[in-house]
Amino acid sequence: MNPFEELESNVRYYCRRWPAVFSSASGSTITDENGVEYLDFFAGAGALSYGHNNPVLVEVAIEHFRAGKLLHSLDTFTVEKRRFLEAMQRYVLEPRQLDMVIQTVGPTGATAVEAALQLAQRITGNRAVVGFEGGYHGMTYRAASISASMAGRATSAHLKDFVALPYVANVTDEDVQLLKDTLRSTVDGQKIGAVIIEPTQGEGGARPFDPAYLRCIREECSEIGILVIADEVQAGVGRTGPFFSFEGSSLDPDIVCLSKSISGLGLPMAINLVRRDLDTWAPGEFSGTFRGNNLAFATSAAMLETYWADSELEKGTEQRGLIVRNSLQHIADEFGHGRFVVRGNGLLCGLDVGSTQVAETIAQGAFERQLIVETCGAGDTTVKLLTPIVIDENELLDGLERLNDAVAHAV
Repeated sequence: MNPFEELESNVRYYCRRWPAVFSSASGSTITDENGVEYLDFFAGAGALSYGHNNPVLVEVAIEHFRAGKLLHSLDTFTVEKRRFLEAMQRYVLEPRQLDMVIQTVGPTGATAVEAALQLAQRITGNRAVVGFEGGYHGMTYRAASISASMAGRATSAHLKDFVALPYVANVTDEDVQLLKDTLRSTVDGQKIGAVIIEPTQGEGGARPFDPAYLRCIREECSEIGILVIADEVQAGVGRTGPFFSFEGSSLDPDIVCLSKSISGLGLPMAINLVRRDLDTWAPGEFSGTFRGNNLAFATSAAMLETYWADSELEKGTEQRGLIVRNSLQHIADEFGHGRFVVRGNGLLCGLDVGSTQVAETIAQGAFERQLIVETCGAGDTTVKLLTPIVIDENELLDGLERLNDAVAHAV
C-alpha cells in the first residue's frame, strides 16, 4: 500500500509537483530518502527565509527542549515571549520609529488577516474592504473572500462587500482617481473600512507596487478615516531586503500582518503589529489556543538578534536579488523573444513567460534537474523564485544555471 495515495486527502498539492519522499534538509538543500539532493528555491513558500534547519536557531530549539521549557503557553507571560517582544522593539520597531503593539494571533498568516479585518471593522464601524487584483491573503473564509487571486476557484467565496482595484506598477492619474472614487463609494451598501495590500505581491506574480501609489493609498485613507493593512506574510521579515517590503514607500500602515518566516525556523507563528492608538481590543476579544508558541518566540528572538542587529543581511539580500534578476533577464533575452517579463523585489522574484503550459514545463524541468521552483500569477504563467535569503552565492548561481537549462529545454 502507498499510504500517500491511499490515506492522504486528494487536496494534497505540492507532493504532486515534486514527487519525491523528502527526509532531511540543511540550508538551501533538501534531500530525499534515496539521498538525492535538491536546491530549494521555494523555501516553504517563504516560511524558510533563513534556511532549512538554520544551525543558530536549531541550537536554540534544542536547548529549549533540553531545559524543559514551556512549549504551549496560550498568551501567558513567559521568559521567551518577553525576550521576543524586546527583540521586536529593539531591532524592528524602534529603528523604523513605529509606535506599535504586538498582537499574537495564532499559527497562520490567515489568522493574522482575520484579526486585522475584525479590528478594522471594530474601529471604523465599516465592513467593506478594498484589495487588489492578484492579492492573496489566506485560505480561511474571510481571508479567502478578499483574495482576488482566488477568484473562480471552488474554494473561494468572494463576498459582496469586497472590491479589487487593479495592480499598479507605474501609477497614473487615472489610477489615483479610481482609488479616490472607490474609497469614497459603498460596496453592497457598506462603506469601506479597510484597504489591504501586499506591497510586493507573492502569489500575484512577484509584483511590487509603485511606491508612489502606496503613498497615495496612505494619504487618501488618512483623509477619509480608512485603515491601511499591510499583508507582509510572504514579502516581510527581510524577503525583499528591508524587514518590511513597504519600507521607503510612505505607506505607513495601521496594521501589519506577519507570519511565515517570523519564527526564523519555519515554526507556526503569526503576529499583527497594531498602531498603539488603534489597540482597542477588549481582553480576550480575539483569542486562540495556539497564540503562545513559546518555542517560536525563542527562535524568533534569536533570529532577530542574529540577523537584524546590523544591515549586513539586508545588503546581502539586495545583492543576491540583483544577481537573480540579472540572471532572469539574461534568460528572458535569450529565450523569451520579447515575450518574457522579469519581476520582483529583493529575493521575491519571478519570470512571467506568458503561458501556463510553458511555466509548468519549466517548473517540471527544474525539478528534473534537482531544483525546486513554483509558479504563480494570473494563470500561473510566472515561474517564482523564493530562495532562502541566507543562501550561499555559489548555490544561488548553481540553481540559476539549472533554471536556465530548464527554460532552454522548455521553449
